Amino acid sequence: MVSSVLWTSARMLAFMCLLAPGSGYLLLREGEKCGGWIEGGCESGLICHSDEPSDDFFYAAGVCTKPAGCNCSEVQCPPIRRGGCRSRQVSDPCGCCSHCSKAKGQVCGGPSWRYGYCDSDLVCALVVGLDSVRPPQIGVCKAVPKHFKDTFSSPLCPVWYGCNVHVGNCDCYSQQTCVPVFSYSTYDACNKVLMEFLMYDIYDSDEKKKSSKPEKPARVCMEWGCEVRGCECVCQQRKCDDRTPPLYEEACCNILKESGCRNASCPEIPTPPCPADSFISEPHTDPGQCCPVVPAMCTCDFQTCAPKPTYCPNRGLPKLVVKGNGHPGTCCDRYECVKEGD
Repeated sequence: MVSSVLWTSARMLAFMCLLAPGSGYLLLREGEKCGGWIEGGCESGLICHSDEPSDDFFYAAGVCTKPAGCNCSEVQCPPIRRGGCRSRQVSDPCGCCSHCSKAKGQVCGGPSWRYGYCDSDLVCALVVGLDSVRPPQIGVCKAVPKHFKDTFSSPLCPVWYGCNVHVGNCDCYSQQTCVPVFSYSTYDACNKVLMEFLMYDIYDSDEKKKSSKPEKPARVCMEWGCEVRGCECVCQQRKCDDRTPPLYEEACCNILKESGCRNASCPEIPTPPCPADSFISEPHTDPGQCCPVVPAMCTCDFQTCAPKPTYCPNRGLPKLVVKGNGHPGTCCDRYECVKEGD
């Protein structure tokens, strides 16, 4: 019995020696350095801002700053829905919310990026024009061909500090990204889970103590759902219940329409005609609402923009005949091959 206890203690001590010493999670104030090897994050209303943007910039360092056009207090983060995201979770450039990335044709941007941010292979472009959005501008997520990408500026994503488990240890560092890459926000949170796994391993390997193996704490599952109250859809987070699947906004609004509720009848907004170089964006409806707050719009499809010709037959030269301005109908530069001297 004594030897078993000593063996367990030795294993615990050896494992603890592999872990870096934990420190409390720090809230950093405006102007203080952040990122790099500094544990903690900027306090509410600030982001860790670095002037060296890069999707793969590890150990990024910056300064806690009030980003232009960002005010997280005015943003209501989108709800968590059953099934998770179709693509991936991203953070908006303000660092206000983590949400499902927006797909091509969906609305993005807005005040403090309240309408979300695009997937990593898309650009949140102005509805009309040749640039990326800047809060409070509203944009549309678009695919942009390689020869056109330099036209659009990329927003500076926040620098995040966090930890992942690598080779049985908590590896903590900073990275500048809008795509969250950390499983734990602090060393202490990572270490706690790691120690729980170790304890389970120790109890499993010791037959004499299997009967006293601690119970794994139950995870509380939460999901978004709506219910009809009078002539209103009341939507909120609730505990997951497989017996009664959640009622989402679309189904709830249909119930209101069938019952004759006026507030579920949205005003009809005609869809504008769209030229061949453009497409119609998806309307945007806020969570818990029935009517769109941003209508469908005609906006440029930059995938239709061909690059400047590198070859013209009969020794011709490419000549710019239409200068693109990002407006439907004149989205792209258009060239024609002409004879030299014309």
